[in-house]
Amino acid sequence: MRKILISIVILGLLFSCKKEENTPQDNVNDPTLPNGTVLVQGSFTGNSNYQVSGSVKYLQSNGMYTVRLENFSSSNGPDLKVYLAKDLKAQDFINLGELRSVSGNQNYSVTGMPNISQYQYVLIWCEKFGALFGSAQLK
Repeated sequence: MRKILISIVILGLLFSCKKEENTPQDNVNDPTLPNGTVLVQGSFTGNSNYQVSGSVKYLQSNGMYTVRLENFSSSNGPDLKVYLAKDLKAQDFINLGELRSVSGNQNYSVTGMPNISQYQYVLIWCEKFGALFGSAQLK
């Protein structure tokens, strides 16, 4: 009887688990912003376990602020987000949304007017596991 119960529990666990959904791999090519002024910029580096490359620009255009990833490439993973952060540990950050693809040029709107001298990092962050994939310091 005990073996049957254990078998039922194991089968239930196997069928209830679903495959992790990773970030799309299709190349994104958002257009450059017309009349965009680059306020600060930086280059991505990956964490020791992940590869992330490309550049990032923090732009102002028509009174709006945008984080733009250019020639971007990242290792894939589940639940990847783009953060504008005060540190590399994502203790104080603004979530700009889901990473739309692991490659290409991508624009992310910034709500409000964060003090860019305090929010000096753009992070590629796996929210599900609290893992830093890569970062760029804005200078």
